[in-house]
Amino acid sequence: MSYRSFVLVALVVFASVTVAQQYGPQDPPQRVVLNLTPDPATSIAVTWRNLGEYPDGKVQIAKASDWTDMAKEARMVVAQKEGISYRKNTPDFHYSAVVTGLQPDVLYAYRVGHDSVWSGWAQFKTAKPGPAPFTFAYFGDPQYDHVRYCARVFQETFRTSPESRFWLFVGDMIGDPQYDSLWSEQFTSFGFIPTVTPFVMVPGNHEYPKPKGTETQKELVPYWRAHYTLPENGVKGLEETSYSFDYQGVRFIMINGNEKLSEQAEWTESLLAKNSCTWTVVAMHQPLYSMGRERDDRKTRDAFLPLLDKYGVDLVLTGHDHVYSRSHKLKNNAVVPPGEKGTVYVVSVSGSKDYPLHLKYQNLMAKTAEKVQLFQTITVDGNKLIYKCHTATGSLFDSFELKK
Repeated sequence: MSYRSFVLVALVVFASVTVAQQYGPQDPPQRVVLNLTPDPATSIAVTWRNLGEYPDGKVQIAKASDWTDMAKEARMVVAQKEGISYRKNTPDFHYSAVVTGLQPDVLYAYRVGHDSVWSGWAQFKTAKPGPAPFTFAYFGDPQYDHVRYCARVFQETFRTSPESRFWLFVGDMIGDPQYDSLWSEQFTSFGFIPTVTPFVMVPGNHEYPKPKGTETQKELVPYWRAHYTLPENGVKGLEETSYSFDYQGVRFIMINGNEKLSEQAEWTESLLAKNSCTWTVVAMHQPLYSMGRERDDRKTRDAFLPLLDKYGVDLVLTGHDHVYSRSHKLKNNAVVPPGEKGTVYVVSVSGSKDYPLHLKYQNLMAKTAEKVQLFQTITVDGNKLIYKCHTATGSLFDSFELKK
């Protein structure tokens, strides 16, 4: 090859690489995830990432069809764009959109990307408009070893309960979320699941790392809001970390246990005082009754326990302790007599990190365990709530039923 020909080829290759860095088939949408909104019957949120920058990101969405012609009927929703260069020299670009105007209880197909660079089509179903039976899955901290150990838990959850309408995580999604490579590992462990099953989550203490160059200051890692599009209807300043939504007759209150506890307690009471739902579930990272190591989060318990008792919250889902514990029905720090109202408190863990059990509250517990990876499926059907806890191999580990 002559020098002139070599230079010409090199220029063409360089130009192709430059275009690919902006957008192209070499840079398809990554880390696509659905999130619920405050109105899951008529809207859905979707977020994704690209290494290069699109002129604009888009969502195409239509009612799912039996053939490959969804694009003909699809409407286009323009996404918001955010460049994140946290701990990196060059930014990644994250796109998010909230799609509104959907019909309840309908199967939709969607794809994300740009005019020449699209993801594959994926499908999800909107919620029904009022009370109706459904199942959701709940996970304690994944945190570490996502591909090595957590992936099998997620796969088994989907195999055991493909009907779960959404997955709920209670924080510490990633051990050190300041590093993009660990986000990549997390999404690899999820596989296709977040493209078809909406996720909701609250941050744990690991989502609040110490920024580089500081000793004590902690702040929510920027990657959190870049990767997820969660409701912003909670406490001001805690958008997408403190929020609520109603799903087919159940009120879910998602609490950020890392900051502004008194403000969130006031907000929580406002949601509990005016609650037309049959069932109420609270999710937060830090347990009120800690069974892992010698830890005891009195601040969280003092802020929220009086409200949970006063308004008769049914179920509190937490993580943080890297053990499993499930209480009897409790009120005023005591087991309630059979037939009386009380709250069940659960701590669970889906990842490989473990702590030894601490027996301080053993008298309040119905089931405890250590060194076990778990996932939970919870079904609400009219006046019944059916809870099942499974091991990573799918074996039933614990269960109970609440009735109203």
